[in-house]
Amino acid sequence: MQLTRALRLRPREIVAFVGGGGKTTAMFRMAAEIVASGRRVITTTTTRIFAAQTRLAPAHIVVDEAMAASWAELRAALDSYGHALVTGRVDSGIGKAFGVEPRLISQLADLPDVSAVLVEADGSRMRPLKAPAEHEPVIPGGTTLVVAVAGADVIGKRLDDVHVHRSGLLGQILSLSPGAVVTPDVVASAIVHPLGGRKAVPAGARFVALVNKTEGADRLGDAREIA
Repeated sequence: MQLTRALRLRPREIVAFVGGGGKTTAMFRMAAEIVASGRRVITTTTTRIFAAQTRLAPAHIVVDEAMAASWAELRAALDSYGHALVTGRVDSGIGKAFGVEPRLISQLADLPDVSAVLVEADGSRMRPLKAPAEHEPVIPGGTTLVVAVAGADVIGKRLDDVHVHRSGLLGQILSLSPGAVVTPDVVASAIVHPLGGRKAVPAGARFVALVNKTEGADRLGDAREIA
């Protein structure tokens, strides 16, 4: 399946990935598809990304708030590879790269020949499902497409912090008891809830759910039930 086709990617999009269950993987897969089609793409984050994951991009550009002295480096990377990851500084102590200021996203999108800017706009601590805290997600202005991601591997698991990021908050939002079994209906409700996957979606932006981690017949069946 081509993500660019499934999500109906249009020219000059700003795409924000929220939720859990493989946002980074989905973002880099879409970036690879864009480059394979002969176009240019920038990936970035408004939150944080694991430092090890920066190596998934062919070029990693570290910027400050003003992107001082970074524009030429970014253009050179795009000329060479068609894809560059842009983040704030890397903190080796915690093993993460910080995000960029949301206001910089529109500047990245305005660069010549950039087909799309893909933004990881949420964190989930590697959990397949989550509820966003008050300060989340960090969706930049100008976003045209919000992709709410959830992992089908959470089906059958318990509503606890081992399997769900901020499980107590999600339980409050969906009126579920702690430890309840996560069903396809629970995942679907979390995705479409205005305090869940649909939180902070800008007016005019398209909203699409992406059910990830569907390897195997059982998981694919669960994903279809969620859909």
